[in-house]
This record gives sequence, structure tokens and C-alpha cells, in this order.
Amino acid sequence: MYTFLRNGATYLQTLAFTRIQTSISCTSAFITYFIAGNIAWGIAIYYTIGSLIGSQLALCVAQKIFTRQLKFILHSVTIALLIQLVIRVAFP
Repeated sequence: MYTFLRNGATYLQTLAFTRIQTSISCTSAFITYFIAGNIAWGIAIYYTIGSLIGSQLALCVAQKIFTRQLKFILHSVTIALLIQLVIRVAFP
């Protein structure tokens, strides 16, 4: 999302492009795991349902968030993920 926002795309365009990228990535991963036979169907179904509900909810909320709020949320989540990564590496 950072790349699209920095290159002048609107927030909704950024969201759409990011969803397309994620969709392509997840489809490719599914095909790879399916061919290898490494899919836990009992868990995969619930993840799929949650992903579909979450993405639709994100679209509804996205129309109500301003770009400034989005940047704050993106920075906060990125920092939180970096802190989590450092903690996991430092304290295995």
C-alpha cells in the first residue's frame, strides 16, 4: 500500500490494487500447496470464510477512513509487526 500511496494513487485505488496483489499471491500459494497435497482442509475452510468476510468489511470501512488516518494505521501496524519480529528473534 505504501508504494501505491507514494506514487499518487487514491486510497480506494490503493486498496483495490493491494487486494488484486493479495488475491494473486494467495491463489498461487493455494495451487502450490494443493499440488503438493499439503492442505489442511478443516482449517483452510475457516480461514477462507474469515478472509472473505474481512475483505468485504474492509471495503465498507475503507470508504469512511481519511488518507491521514490510513497512514497512521499503516505506520502503527508496521511498527507493531517490526517489534513483534524483533521480540521473536531475540527471545525464541
